[in-house]
Amino acid sequence: MIGHELTVEAGAKTGQVVLQKSRRSILVRRVMLSYRRARLALFCYLACKVLGVSWIALQSSESDKSLVTLLGYLWDAKWYLGIAQHGYGQADLIPGYGGGPAGRWQDLAFFPLYPGVVRAVSELLPMTIVGTALLITCVSSCVAAWGIHALGTVLHGKRVGLLLVILWGLLPQAFIQSMAYPEAMFTALCAWSLYALVTQRLITASLLAVAAGLTRPLGVAVVAAVVITAVLASSRGRRTLSAIVIAPLGLLGYFVWAGVCTGRPLGYFDVQRDWNTRVDFGQSVIAATSRVAAGNVSAVEQASVLIVITGLVLLWALLSSRPPTAVIVFSLVLVAVAVGVSGYIQIKPRFLLPGFTLLLPAATYLAKAKPITLAMTFAVLAFISFKYGAYFVTSEYTP
Repeated sequence: MIGHELTVEAGAKTGQVVLQKSRRSILVRRVMLSYRRARLALFCYLACKVLGVSWIALQSSESDKSLVTLLGYLWDAKWYLGIAQHGYGQADLIPGYGGGPAGRWQDLAFFPLYPGVVRAVSELLPMTIVGTALLITCVSSCVAAWGIHALGTVLHGKRVGLLLVILWGLLPQAFIQSMAYPEAMFTALCAWSLYALVTQRLITASLLAVAAGLTRPLGVAVVAAVVITAVLASSRGRRTLSAIVIAPLGLLGYFVWAGVCTGRPLGYFDVQRDWNTRVDFGQSVIAATSRVAAGNVSAVEQASVLIVITGLVLLWALLSSRPPTAVIVFSLVLVAVAVGVSGYIQIKPRFLLPGFTLLLPAATYLAKAKPITLAMTFAVLAFISFKYGAYFVTSEYTP
């Protein structure tokens, strides 16, 4: 009898091992199949990135800043690298706005996942901290392009998936995909979370939403997409409830931690106010549009207003096409935050960069176009994107 029990137990363990290996094998096959489908899209995306960075390199040779400085040390990149090297606790004194009291810019305004990954990888690789940051950005942008292709393909077919990736890689603000910024990592998490939602993998989507919520405050868009999709799910069960609970944990967890660090429950939002960031319901965008209409602004501000207006038009076109609920919620919340929060108009395009879903109408339209039309369209977009990016990073403007 004892021998029989031992035999049954051994057989059960063997069966579990075989089942685990089988699941692992299925997962590997799925990943490899997805990669083979996305190879052309990834090649086209990398070509866009190489050409864009090369254009910036040519411009940098005419300035007193190196390519590494332009991509790795400018603007917010310095804050992210500071967190990666020294942890949180940095602050700069700032003058008061409108004659008000002086305040402090604190690094608590920046979310921890990207600098945390940079720090962890830098301890494993024989590279400088900025080299590690740029490497992670490069890898993240490729993973993002892969996820964008996967989502576009499952929604409208492989051709649309390919065109969606190219359009995202040729956005005017696409140069940020090559900088020491978290936008590429954030977009990758959003893309794969939305793909998981569309393919009905709620738990996977919610876990990716946690990571997105630890990367950018715009993580609220993908968190909202997961929660609302779960709430509206036709079949409710343990997985649905778990997704609703899990998805906001990253975003809320960082808010709580920032509150503990500042000693105030709403400390994160106090920090953002010091950075002159608050909800203004689009007043800053309206004011910038008025200045552009008056004709007394720079070319960068004109382009930024045009990009925001184009984003709003694309949002309307997307909603008219009746995409899945997850895509609707993600796009609406992301645009609402990007437009409805105060800040310099030139940073608005960066907030819209993860909104690749806004490009779905354009990709589906171009999927019906002739090859010559596609070639001319992408040539024009590439010229605008590369020239805009090179001018932006070699100027004094902050994305």
